[in-house]
Amino acid sequence: MFMVSSMPSGSGTGRNDPGARIVDCIDRRAVSCSPRGVSRPATLQDVAKRARVHRSTVALALRDHPRIPRETRERIKIIAARLGYRINPLVAALMQVRRRGAESRHATLAYVTAYPTRFGWRPPHHDRPDFFPGAIERARDFGYKLEHFWLAEPGMTSARFCEILVTRGVHGLLVGRMPPERHELQLDWERFSVVALGMTLRSPRLHHVTENHFDTAWQAVQQCLDRGYRRVGFVFSEANDSPKVGDRWLAAYLLQQQKAAVRDRLPICPGEPAVEADFQAWYGRERPDALLVTHGEPVLEWLQRMGVRVPQEVGLVELQDNPASGSSGVYYDPAMIGALAVELLVGLMHRTETGVPRNPHEVMLTGEWREGVTLPRRQ
Repeated sequence: MFMVSSMPSGSGTGRNDPGARIVDCIDRRAVSCSPRGVSRPATLQDVAKRARVHRSTVALALRDHPRIPRETRERIKIIAARLGYRINPLVAALMQVRRRGAESRHATLAYVTAYPTRFGWRPPHHDRPDFFPGAIERARDFGYKLEHFWLAEPGMTSARFCEILVTRGVHGLLVGRMPPERHELQLDWERFSVVALGMTLRSPRLHHVTENHFDTAWQAVQQCLDRGYRRVGFVFSEANDSPKVGDRWLAAYLLQQQKAAVRDRLPICPGEPAVEADFQAWYGRERPDALLVTHGEPVLEWLQRMGVRVPQEVGLVELQDNPASGSSGVYYDPAMIGALAVELLVGLMHRTETGVPRNPHEVMLTGEWREGVTLPRRQ
């Protein structure tokens, strides 16, 4: 894989400039690496030849540079579209760096968020895992700087946001978690290589990296069974910002239920999320000896008010990992998820894959069991 961090730095623009050699190398690869008879992606030179202009004219026209007459820009865009030419985000970022005279290892990737407040997406403002630090470190390994861009800046529009990114030479985007009330994002996707984090963004469907939620619930039930629990209940104890996550937890739980003896199968606690009165009625009726809960705090409070002791009378597994709670559960390293997202993004940029993918890829990280104090082995 081509890595920006492996490039020597330089600020010149001649043939001895390392950045120029890299750009030329990437642009030529489409020609030199294609087997005879196999179609290859169109290059900037292909567009220039068809339009009978210089490559630099094509590059400026595709960036809507005012130096090129509007009629020429439109003609070149039509030719590029017919040939199937797509701007290579990696080359574009390198060229922008060269124009600024900066070192190529400081090319920027964007970490895009849309919370109502600038940092509402990360602790201590939010209790979800923070992928940003791990993404920063992995981006640095590849020679990139990862910078936070906030979509909810006062007066910001989607069009202006995209123009700011392109002007800055930013062509690779990591989309962070969406706020609970927002699940759609409208940007000019064709201009960028994009990877989303988590499953909160529902439209458009992008390549994304997330936790293996099905395996989380599967592991949780299996741990209960291995430790001597038999009547395992499931509680949606708080609303989740991504319904797909809950669906995967529930699918694994129900599959495990099908394997259990009929007398040990329990209906799910009513409500998404459940309320205390319904939980108390369900608990009194079903008498579970262990609970899978999406969030531990409310259920622990309900049980305490009921006079039910944890873990003496009922075991508990928290599906939404929260190491500070002391509950047993499945742990995911958020730094690793952020790093995986950067690796996927850099690969897309290298392969000139921009826009909304026809076949979105999902990269899932499987977690590890974290021993807490809420699920001891039964005597």
